[in-house]
Parts: sequence; C-alpha cells; structure tokens
Amino acid sequence: METISLILHVTAAAALVGPQLLLFGVVVPATRQLPEQQRSAVTRVVTRRFGMLAGGALVVLLVTGLYQFYTVVPQAVQDEMTEFRFGTIFMTKMTLFVVLLALIAAHAAWLGPRIQRALDAAGDATGGATADSEVLPALRRRALWISGAMVVASLGVLALGVTLGHHEYSYVAR
Repeated sequence: METISLILHVTAAAALVGPQLLLFGVVVPATRQLPEQQRSAVTRVVTRRFGMLAGGALVVLLVTGLYQFYTVVPQAVQDEMTEFRFGTIFMTKMTLFVVLLALIAAHAAWLGPRIQRALDAAGDATGGATADSEVLPALRRRALWISGAMVVASLGVLALGVTLGHHEYSYVAR
C-alpha cells in the first residue's frame, strides 16, 4: 500500500505542477496573440479546468502525504522530528505548501474574479471585450506575478518532497 500511496502522491504532484508550468510558460503567453474576446474565453475555460485538476490533486496530495507520514516515516523520526534533518525539511515543505495554498486561494478567489469583472466591464462599455483600460493590464501583471510565485513555490515543495524521500539524507540525526 505504501508504494501505491507514493505513486498517487507523485502523480498528484505532477498533475499540480505540470499544468502550472504549461499555463505560465505556454498558454498565457500564447493567448496574448489572440483578440481579447477569444483570449478571455480560452483563459476562462483553461483555468476552470485547471482549477478542477488542481483541487483534486491537492486533496490527493493531502491524503497520501498524511498516509506517507504516518506509515513510512519511522516512529523515532515522527516523535523527535527536530532531532533529524527530516524535521527541518518537512517543516519548510509544509510552510511552502501553505504559502502555495494561499497564493492559489488569492488567485482563484480574489484576482481571477477581478480580472473577469474588468473584462465584463470593458465588454459592456465598448460593445466588445477590448479591455484596453489601465485596470485590466495591472490586474494581469499581478496575476502573472502570483502565477510565477506559485510555480516557484510548487517547484520548491516538489524539491523538498524529493529530499524527504531520500531517507539516507533526511533521516540523519543532527
């Protein structure tokens, strides 16, 4: 069961991080060449689907991560985490994971809806979504910065997870 849990955990991490890299490095830059109405439609569909994938991946990561912690990590390491490298790595990973969750929540609950309202307002004002006001570009720049921070945080969590899985390193006493 430990192997199945690890496979699910790694798959969920790939399902979370891979699409972030694709969105940040490919989809968003490519949509800049589309007319605003198409850009908005494509972005809305892609981000909604990514949100569903990311939400499922986060649930799987949480469940399998807890399972891994309580079944794979030796009891001595669990009981005295700060006495092992594992403790520092694990706490750093969990802190970065919480930062990632906060960034995702800020993007999904605050920034995304503001961008959509700005697009809707621009479309209402001009009869078509041209969105050339100063508000929309500023919001999109913020979204780009937050997305970049999410990618960095995700890669950091991923790297720390790999480090935790290297037991010869992480289970060494301080």
